[in-house]
Amino acid sequence: MSVALDKRQTTVRNHKTGREENVSSLHPIFKEELHFVAYQPPPLESSDTAAYEEWLERMTFIENDLQWLLRLQYDSFWCQAVFDGTLQNCLDSYLRFAPRSYDGVEHLPETGREKQQTVHRLVFMVCVRMATYKESKDCFMTPAVFGDILYENFLFDIPKIMDLCVLYGAGNGQLLSKMIGNIFTHQRKYEDDLRATVPTVLQVFDNILDQCGLGSDQLTMEPHRLEEQLPGTDLVNMPLSQLQDIVTYLGDTSATLNAFLEIYPSGCHAFHEEGFLVRLTSFYERIFSEMRTAIKERPWPTDSSKQSIRKKLNQGRHHFVKLFRQILHVCCLQPVIEQSATGHDVEGYIEDFISVMSASLSERRFLAAYEEKYPAQDDLDILTQTSYTIDETRLSFISQGIASAVEAYGKKQHRVDSSSSQETEGQASFGDDDSGQQRSPPDGSEHQPGYMAQAGACAAKISGVEMDSLISSVRDLLPDLGEGFIELCLEEFLYDVEKVINAVLEDKLPPSLTDLDRTLPREPAPVPHSSSVLDERQNVFDNDEFDVFRRDKIDTTKVYKGKREKNPLGTEVLDDKSTRQSLKPLFDLYGSVDADSIYDKSLYSDAMYEDEYDDTYDSNAIGAEDADSADELSARRQFVTPRILRGTTREQEDDSDEAEDEEHEYKRDQFIQDPAVLREQAAQRRASQAGSRRNFDVKGQGKGKGQGEEVLRNRTWKEKNKGLKANHNRRALADRKRGK
Repeated sequence: MSVALDKRQTTVRNHKTGREENVSSLHPIFKEELHFVAYQPPPLESSDTAAYEEWLERMTFIENDLQWLLRLQYDSFWCQAVFDGTLQNCLDSYLRFAPRSYDGVEHLPETGREKQQTVHRLVFMVCVRMATYKESKDCFMTPAVFGDILYENFLFDIPKIMDLCVLYGAGNGQLLSKMIGNIFTHQRKYEDDLRATVPTVLQVFDNILDQCGLGSDQLTMEPHRLEEQLPGTDLVNMPLSQLQDIVTYLGDTSATLNAFLEIYPSGCHAFHEEGFLVRLTSFYERIFSEMRTAIKERPWPTDSSKQSIRKKLNQGRHHFVKLFRQILHVCCLQPVIEQSATGHDVEGYIEDFISVMSASLSERRFLAAYEEKYPAQDDLDILTQTSYTIDETRLSFISQGIASAVEAYGKKQHRVDSSSSQETEGQASFGDDDSGQQRSPPDGSEHQPGYMAQAGACAAKISGVEMDSLISSVRDLLPDLGEGFIELCLEEFLYDVEKVINAVLEDKLPPSLTDLDRTLPREPAPVPHSSSVLDERQNVFDNDEFDVFRRDKIDTTKVYKGKREKNPLGTEVLDDKSTRQSLKPLFDLYGSVDADSIYDKSLYSDAMYEDEYDDTYDSNAIGAEDADSADELSARRQFVTPRILRGTTREQEDDSDEAEDEEHEYKRDQFIQDPAVLREQAAQRRASQAGSRRNFDVKGQGKGKGQGEEVLRNRTWKEKNKGLKANHNRRALADRKRGK
C-alpha cells in the first residue's frame, strides 16, 4: 500500500556518527544545491544591445533551471520547492515584474519574445505542480499536511495568487480556477488573509488620494479664496514620472483585483463585508476626474506619452467599473437568482443591493459610467420578479438618481443657438474626451470633491420662478452674460450661484461651457398643455370615425336622424318576372313534357308525380345492360308475386336458419390424423405459451444466502394477488352464488 510523502521514512547515514538513521522523505538533506537566478523585466529599448543580451542570458538560465525542476521526481521536487529559497525568489520576482497582457513585448526581437513565452509557460507549470497534492496513486501527500506546507513555507500567499490570476487568467482560466480553489479548500487560513488584505487595498486608495492632494483632510465644504491653492492642482505641477507611476499603479491594481475575483468569485464576499463597494465608488469619483483634468492641462513632451498615459487611465476606469459589477453580482444578484428559484429567503441580498446602490447615488460620475456598461434597470427587474415585496418608492428613487447622473455626466450634446452652431458643430460635450472616452468638466466643483456629495444623483431640477430668481442673481454681478448661458452654468453646478460666479470669474468653466456663446439667450418655456376631463376620458369609441372630440371632420352622409323607411328593394326583385323570358329556352332544352312550353298548366298537371303510383319495378332496368336478343326484349316477363304479398311459412324459416348454421359450422375433418403430429403440435403450443408466460420466481436462494430484488418483488406481488386464483376466493364465489 502506498504511503503519503509526509509519512515516508528514508534511511540515511549520519556522517558525524557513522550510523544509519531514519529521516522523513521531505527533509532539507535531499535538496540539490542549485541557485535559481531572479527574473528581471525586459529592457524598454531593444536598441540597447548589451542590456538585451544580458536579459536574454538570464532568461536562458531560468529556462534551464525550471526545466530541470519539472523533471524531478515527486519527493525531490517537493524538497527543492520547500527548502530552496532561491527558487521562491525566482518565482516571486517573475510574478511581480513579468509584463502583463496589456503591457505587451512587441518591441522585443523574435528570439526575445519566444524566450519570454517559454519562461512564462514554465513558471505556470511549476506553480500548478506546487498546488497539486496528488499526482498519482503513489505520489501524494496528506491534504491537511499539504495545506500546512503551502502556508507555513509561503509557497503561496494572497499577492502571489492575485499575480497568477492577472498573468494567466486570460488563457488558462479554468485550470487556474481549479488550482486556486484547491489552495483555498485545503488551507482555510488563506480566507483570513484575504479578509486582512481588503483594508490594505483601501489604505492604498487613501495613499493615492493623499499623493494627488485629494485626501479627506484636504476636503472642505467652504469656498476657497482666489489666492489659495486649490486641492487637486498638485496633479498639474506634479513631476511627470510620479504622475505616470500613479496612473500605472491604478491600472495594475484594478486589473489585478478584477482578474482575481473573476477566477475566484468566492473572494467577492470578503470585499463586500468590508464595505469595499462604497469606498470604491467614492475613490472613482474623486480621482479620475482630477486625473483627466491634469492630463489635459499639464504640458507634455510628446503627444505619444500623453496618449499612452490617457490609455492606461481609461483602462483603470474600465477595470474599476467592472470590479464593482463583479462584486455586486456575486454578493447580491446571483444569490437572488439562484435562491428565488428554490424558494429560499432572499430578503437580505435584496436589501444589500438597495443599500449599496442608494449609498452610491452621490457618486454621479461613477453612476454614469456604470449605467453605460451595465444598465441598472435590468437588475431592478430581477429584484421585482422575486416573491419578496419591495417598496416601489425605493426602486424609483434609485432609478431617478441614475437617470439624473446619466443626464448630467453621460454622453450628451448641449444645445446652442444658431449663431454659434457652426463653431461648435461636431464638438462633443464634456462626457467625451479627445479619445472618445467619457470625461467630466474641470470646473470649480472638481476642486472641491466633497461638495458633490450634498446633492448627489437625486438633485432636483429647478425651473420656473426659482430659475428666474437664480438667473437674476447671477446677472446682478455679471450683466453681460445671456440668460441661456447662465441657465446651462447653473445646471452644471447644481444651481449654486456662488460657484457659477466663481467659475466664470476664475475662467474655470468646463469645455462644454467654454465653447458656448456667453450671450446665449434663454429658450422660451414651452406652453403647458391644458388638461381637461376629455383628455383623461377612456371609452371604447375613442378615435372612431364619429369621435367629435378628437376629429375635426366627420362624414355627415353616414349620419341619419330618425327611423329609416323599409327598403322595397327585396319585394321588387321578387315581383320582377322579366327574367322568365330569357330562361325559357333553357328550360325547354331540359323539359320532359312534349309541349310547346313547360309553363302549359294543363300538361304540367298531367306530368306531376302521383303519390298512389306503384314504382316498385321502375328502378330495375330489365335487360337494359344485357346483350340479349330482340325476342327476349320484346317478350313479356313472367309474372312474379310481389314479396309484400307473399306469405312466409314456418318451414321456410327453419330451412333458412339451418342453412345459415351449416354455413357457419366448422367443417370437421372426418379422417383420423397421425397421433405423433398431434403430440408435436401440442408441444409447440405449450412451448409458445410457456415463453409468453412470465416466470415469477418466489422461491429464490437458500436460507441465509439473501434474496434478490426480483424475488422479493415477486413475493410481494403474489401476496397481494393471491385471491385471484386457486381457492383463495371461495368467499367471493359463494357470495356470488347466493346472489343469483
